[in-house]
Amino acid sequence: MAQTIINLSDPINTWVTKSNEMGADIGDLATLTDSAATLVHAINAIDSDIGNLSSLTTPAATLVAAINNLDDTTDSNDFKNFFASSTTVSFDSGTPVGARGQFSLVDSSITSAKLAAGSITSDKYADSSIETVHFKAGAITNYALADSSISGAKIQINTITSASFKGATSLVIKNTAGSTLKTIFGSGE
Repeated sequence: MAQTIINLSDPINTWVTKSNEMGADIGDLATLTDSAATLVHAINAIDSDIGNLSSLTTPAATLVAAINNLDDTTDSNDFKNFFASSTTVSFDSGTPVGARGQFSLVDSSITSAKLAAGSITSDKYADSSIETVHFKAGAITNYALADSSISGAKIQINTITSASFKGATSLVIKNTAGSTLKTIFGSGE
C-alpha cells in the first residue's frame, strides 16, 4: 500500500477522499479491544504486554522466533535436564500430543517424605491395593466401621467372651436337681 500524501494543491474533494482512505487504513478506534483512546496508546499497550525483547534468554531476535525456539527444545535431552540423572525419561515431540512421552523413576526415588500431606487420596487407590498388613496398629476403630459391617462369619471362634461385654449378665439353666446345665452370657445393656 502506498503512502497517502495530501498536497497543498489538491482540491477539497481529494483531501476528503485521501483523509477517508487514511481513516480506513487506521481503522475504527471504537473497535479496539484495549481501553486505549488512541492508536499510539494501543500500540504501546501491546508493546508493554509483549515485554522487552532484549530480555529474552534465547538467541532469538523476535517473539515468534523465541516461541519457536522453546517449542524446538522440548525434546528428550532438554526435558531430561529437569530431572535427576538416575531418572529415565523419553520424550518425542514428533508424536501426537497426549502420547508424546513418558518417564519412570528409579526404585525408591519417591519416599513418603517427598509426598505432600494429603496428596494421595482414596480415589487414587486401586481396588484391593491396600492389604491388612499395611494398616497401622489401631488405625481402624469402630468409628471407621459401617453399621453391620462385621458379620458372624468374620468373628473368630472363642474371641468374644463375657469379659468383653459391657455390664455382662448371665442366664443359668439348671435341671430339677439344681445342677447347672448351661450358662449363657449376654450384654447387660
